[in-house]
Amino acid sequence: MKMKLKLMMLLLGVSFISLNSCKKRDNGVPATITGTNLNNPKPGTLTGTFIATGGLNTSGTHVMLVQPVGVDSLHCTWTMTAREGTFVMLQDCSLTTMTGIWQIISGTGRYTALRGNGTLTMMFPPNVPPGVLGIETNTGTVWLH
Repeated sequence: MKMKLKLMMLLLGVSFISLNSCKKRDNGVPATITGTNLNNPKPGTLTGTFIATGGLNTSGTHVMLVQPVGVDSLHCTWTMTAREGTFVMLQDCSLTTMTGIWQIISGTGRYTALRGNGTLTMMFPPNVPPGVLGIETNTGTVWLH
């Protein structure tokens, strides 16, 4: 009986230490990243500008590599360059619904530990200003660990 009690106390102690040593992840901060595609320098590549608000208050330029997937879907890799560093965002989009999902996978400078994800909407002519190839609005949550 004494041995079982000691074993239970040991297990409780290990559980307590394990739970307290786990790093608690915060809830993140809401953010919106709006990319405006202005140029198509070569097939499958778009360039332009972006503005990020909320958890990311910055702006800069971007390069987007576009890969068709199936009949109506796209997989895009955005590299956003701001004064504070760069970050890379992946998107999977439907041309039928003009919606999709995104996630930030890496960064440099201030954005080395940046992560985030959310949903997106796309707009193309005639619903964008003259000279603009498309606008994508990414809303979600970001973490700057």
